[in-house]
Amino acid sequence: MESFCVKAPAKINLFLHIINREERGYHLIESLVVFAKLSNFLEIKVGEKNFRYDNSTVEFVNSEFRINYRYNTITRAVSLLLRHAPVRTKVTVKVVKNVPIAAGFGSGSSDAGAVIRMLGELWNIDRQFLNDIALSVGADVPASIDSKPVFVRGVGEELCPIKQCSLPTSLVLVKPKKKFLNTSEVFSKYKEDFSQPIKWSDNTEENLLELLKETKNDLQEAAISLVPEIQNVISTLESQEGSILSRMSGSGVGCFGMFDSEESAKAAAANIKKEYPEWWVCDTELMV
Repeated sequence: MESFCVKAPAKINLFLHIINREERGYHLIESLVVFAKLSNFLEIKVGEKNFRYDNSTVEFVNSEFRINYRYNTITRAVSLLLRHAPVRTKVTVKVVKNVPIAAGFGSGSSDAGAVIRMLGELWNIDRQFLNDIALSVGADVPASIDSKPVFVRGVGEELCPIKQCSLPTSLVLVKPKKKFLNTSEVFSKYKEDFSQPIKWSDNTEENLLELLKETKNDLQEAAISLVPEIQNVISTLESQEGSILSRMSGSGVGCFGMFDSEESAKAAAANIKKEYPEWWVCDTELMV
């Protein structure tokens, strides 16, 4: 049996615009997605299948909420990938959860992306197949295969990699503990007009921070109506010295603050932990 250790970094939507809705009911979005050094750690074991057991098993460690061990992003990804395995195979995954779930930080999506990336390389699976598998698992998963800065459109399938990310790299991530949001519920609460699509080009990358300040998370108001504490998180991040930008990430209760230096981020995290010990708080850096 072969064993592999891989990282699944936290995903952050620096902005998220709802630009349309297709006939099937899926919302079409555009988002600038980046990844942080804060990561889940996955131990993936691959070996010949014993017919007495399931194709895959998953064990989660440190998770704040209970996760369905038989039906989750990893087991869905593995079941689809096994169709391309060269022999009858069993995959076992142990996940140490450092990225909180149901926070908008892509904890489950990044886990699936890491598994798809690793098994795709191991079994030499065509990249288009990997992208299709990722999208069938979840809208955030295609971007999470490579875990690099990317501009995303559609339902998550249109990816435009960022060649040179010029953004400040110091972040503080905050999530109120024991609070979570259901993605479908947040989208159902969204009643605003659709945002105008951004005219994205290579030149856009040169002024990402200026672009960010002109964008927003269209789901933020809907989420705050469901969990008002989100507004307090954002306001607290904005009040810290060195704060550049703060908002909600994705459709979860988690928020990020971008800071002008590592020192400012660490000081902000310490201040927030002291003032709100009931919140999960982490200072980290962007992967660029």
